[in-house]
Amino acid sequence: MKWLACALSWLDADVVAVQEVKQSPAAESALATLLGELNRLSGARYTARFDDCGSRVPQHVGLLWNEARVAASHFETVAALNPHGEACASELRPGLAGRFRLPGGLDLEAVSAHFKSMADQRGFALRGGSFAAIPGVARALAANAQDPDFLLLGDLNTMGCDECSPKISAVDEVAAAERLLSQAGLRLVPADAAGSELYAGHLTLLDHAVVSTAMRELAPATRTHVAGACAAGATALSGRAAKRLRSELSDHCPIVLDLSDHDFDP
Repeated sequence: MKWLACALSWLDADVVAVQEVKQSPAAESALATLLGELNRLSGARYTARFDDCGSRVPQHVGLLWNEARVAASHFETVAALNPHGEACASELRPGLAGRFRLPGGLDLEAVSAHFKSMADQRGFALRGGSFAAIPGVARALAANAQDPDFLLLGDLNTMGCDECSPKISAVDEVAAAERLLSQAGLRLVPADAAGSELYAGHLTLLDHAVVSTAMRELAPATRTHVAGACAAGATALSGRAAKRLRSELSDHCPIVLDLSDHDFDP
């Protein structure tokens, strides 16, 4: 928890989308420890909110934000991002949406998401269902907020399909997602590094940001910054260091997206 709190403090983000969070009594105690240490290190006032699936799913999505800088409201568990169409069905995850406003005027709908893993046909198809649901989610949230600014962040598990014929690479899956989203006025923000998940010395880009193309608070040329051990130019980790990172902190590296804190909506 101290290592994770240190990493979050170092990121100094106003809003953080998180995945694979448990909600057992032990996990809730750990979360309280994490937030306490994070706030001690950062001097901020971070708090957290998670989907409402409770014990029906083993892993949850959530949003952390610094209450000293960000006003948060209108949280909603987004059932459509579970490919089965029900928020907590088959131990897969919904999304968690919240409306955020920053001091300079930036306001937007932000969603934390975690799509199905595995490079088999079933996993690939389930991810496809979640990707196909994103445009409808963006439209619904924009209509409710009367604001087109939309941002989805999370572990979208774009690892391809080894069982498909022909085989689909991780890069091919990302490209297909980009085409689907672009047809709906959305874009998958490119990253500034080869990958965000470190396994067996290899990097795969699994974590992404999806934004509405109409959102002027994000420059068109902006890339997500992959931080930590996966960052472009980062020193390669030895087997022992990589194993410790995966087991004690995370096998994923954080991605960071900088937006202009202004409201450019008409």
